[in-house]
Amino acid sequence: MGNNRRRKTRKSNIIRDTISNKNFIIISSILLVIIVICIIVNVILNINEAKKVAEEQKRIANHVEEIYSSIESDIASINDFKANSIIRISAIGDILLGNNLQKSGKNTDGLYTDIFEDISKYFNDSDIVMGTYETDVTDENKVFTNSIKESGVDLVTLAHNHSLDNGKEALNKTKEYLESIGIQTTGMYSNDAKDRVKIIEIKGVKLAILSYTYDNGEEGVSIYSEELAKEDLAYANENAHFSIVLMHWGDVYKNEPNGEQKSQAQFLVDNGADIIIGAHPSVVQSMEILQNKEGKDCLVAYSLGDFTSDFSYENSNLELILNIQIYYDVENDLASLYKVDYVPIYMNDYGAKNTVNRYKLLDMKNEIANYGKERSSLDKVTYDKLVRGIDRLNEILK
Repeated sequence: MGNNRRRKTRKSNIIRDTISNKNFIIISSILLVIIVICIIVNVILNINEAKKVAEEQKRIANHVEEIYSSIESDIASINDFKANSIIRISAIGDILLGNNLQKSGKNTDGLYTDIFEDISKYFNDSDIVMGTYETDVTDENKVFTNSIKESGVDLVTLAHNHSLDNGKEALNKTKEYLESIGIQTTGMYSNDAKDRVKIIEIKGVKLAILSYTYDNGEEGVSIYSEELAKEDLAYANENAHFSIVLMHWGDVYKNEPNGEQKSQAQFLVDNGADIIIGAHPSVVQSMEILQNKEGKDCLVAYSLGDFTSDFSYENSNLELILNIQIYYDVENDLASLYKVDYVPIYMNDYGAKNTVNRYKLLDMKNEIANYGKERSSLDKVTYDKLVRGIDRLNEILK
């Protein structure tokens, strides 16, 4: 009797083991199939992603940044010019030093120079680089100001809505320090147009730099008015070959200029402005070519965005380096707009965990082109931001 029970028990165990082995094999097979499917799906996704990236890289590489090129027959090819016939200007937007940038923007040497290391090359061939200095210089932030100079900036306007936040004395100290390190300034108010209009000579060409801000209720910098602008442009036209107006205007975070900007732009052009370069909105705004009363083409760049800032708003991190070429007709002693293009750049924030080197200006097209290659340190999230940014700029600038 006991033997029968043992035989039945062994038989039951064999059946259970067989069933268990079959279940194990079935489950293992199912898992293996799932793993294989996942691998295949992942491979397909990677192939599709790589294809998408390649298409994006090709599309962006073929994107043309040229805004304007003269079609006058006598200056049809830049190869026909001598080097001293072309004046090259680079323009940037607002130079801001927010709390996070001041605290965590330095490198391990205590300098801010790493922020600009990928984009300052675009200033190397420029005869002058200009922007808006929207930061009061103090003993604590002089190292930032020095880094701005080292990046290649030559001239700044001090006419902006925060010019007198800390009073006239602070503004005067800012002006004095900037000029002591070789950064020229403009935008301070005076009763005399001769003092308000800055005239600089490059390769025998006299450029008049005028700058204004919208009315911020403070005295000390040039507040825009038609009367003041008309007087200044008359002086500029008498004493210079070419007039550039730096305007602090527009609506913050709006990518399109408002009606007041357009009206002011046309007034400035009609009274002798050759180029108008805007700042203040903290985002890039559209550009257009306006014709003056004589039918001459004049460029209006309503806003180039911020050059340095620590805003977290993705659209505000998009910005431009605007490259302007002016042709000087030596024989007739005339200067005219020849060519305009731009470099799209992006102020990247690597996150609050970084106590140094938190911010860096990225050369957008170069970073996109190198994405996925050995020399690239760009992650997918930042890559996607840059692609969106290029497309956004294309939409804004049309």
